[in-house]
Amino acid sequence: MFNKKKALVDLMGGLGNQIYQLNFANYLKNKGYDVYINLDWFYSGIFTDGTTKRSLHLNPDDFSLKVIDKSTLTKFSQLDKLFQTKLMKGFKKSNINNVFSNHSGHTFNENKYFKYNKFSGYWQNLKYIEKQNTYILNGLMKNSLFHENLNKISKNTLVHLRKTDYIKLGEDLPDSYYEKAIKEIKKMKGQVRYDIFTDEHNPSVDSKLFTNAENVYSNNGDEPLSVMAKMMNYENYIIANSSFSLLPAFLSFKENSIVMYPEPWFKNSDMTSPTHNSWKKIIY
Repeated sequence: MFNKKKALVDLMGGLGNQIYQLNFANYLKNKGYDVYINLDWFYSGIFTDGTTKRSLHLNPDDFSLKVIDKSTLTKFSQLDKLFQTKLMKGFKKSNINNVFSNHSGHTFNENKYFKYNKFSGYWQNLKYIEKQNTYILNGLMKNSLFHENLNKISKNTLVHLRKTDYIKLGEDLPDSYYEKAIKEIKKMKGQVRYDIFTDEHNPSVDSKLFTNAENVYSNNGDEPLSVMAKMMNYENYIIANSSFSLLPAFLSFKENSIVMYPEPWFKNSDMTSPTHNSWKKIIY
């Protein structure tokens, strides 16, 4: 027990990111780490720099994970500051460098030992989420906003549009991506009846994509958990480059499901799409 590695996982971002991070924390737990969840991001003042403020939607306890206590958080914070100093960076080959590491991104080197590990990233990697459907769903089902909005699976296709903040980042997807994806499903299914979910409050509905939709669900202020649950009531998916539609497609996936995703995942990043190999990529 003395050598048991400790892990602090920062929870941050929107609902999709929170699910990925809690699942990653459970991955570490299953690997033998003593895992803590840090919620400080949601109560910090960093949002004055333009960072999109998000709300905490999930209770770590629902996922059998514990929130870090103040004294342990202080210890991690002190180690983080200490190992950023020039003095500590000078001990490159010393065993002291096995004491602490700050990991970020979507993956980390599991073969390197550190006693204390801080994980501040999004961890959107198929390696961590594969075969974790039951664990994630069991945690989500403990929230009434989620389980009360699950219904019988519709044979319609869900089309997800992520615009708002993605427009500012230059990562919103063109209509041509969705049009190509719809054509591909038509080839496979013969016809396509689809509903659109969009994060825009007042989307422009004049395009062919919108006029051919059965239903359009815009952002009317509903709780993200209830919206995500409603997005799981479909058989087929044309997802955006967003965890908010990727996760419903992943969690509700069946053998006869069709999932289309954009390639590249992001135009301004070399991030590999965290998608299943049975899904079909649409190059745009």
